[in-house]
Amino acid sequence: MFKWTLQMQIDNGQLDEDHRKLISIANRVLELNRPNRDVEEIKLVIRELYDYVKYHFSREENLMRELNYPEIADHHKKHQAIVADMNHYLTSSHHMNDILSNFRGLVDKWVINHIMEEDEKIRRFMESKPSASK
Repeated sequence: MFKWTLQMQIDNGQLDEDHRKLISIANRVLELNRPNRDVEEIKLVIRELYDYVKYHFSREENLMRELNYPEIADHHKKHQAIVADMNHYLTSSHHMNDILSNFRGLVDKWVINHIMEEDEKIRRFMESKPSASK
């Protein structure tokens, strides 16, 4: 299970809310990894996660544009890679165990790498702006 920690805090606002919701949805996917699970329910929750990831990335990129964040192009490419990975796993995995395993790895990579490293750069950039101290 994934857990929100203070080390993941980026803006104490919309990004953090999105990240908490993404972690919540990801945990629901993991909770469905049990014997006699409902395959349709798993597909629905994975689809919810996929849709929310895309929604969140759009919001995050809008914020980066508003901030004139200098690394937006690189950050956008990383978002595209995550969505491409999700698409690949959804279309190439034929068994629920594979889908769940792949999504576990992807979300783990996303939570650890993207929030903790890439989104952390946004936090540091926001803190460095003079308006952040007002």
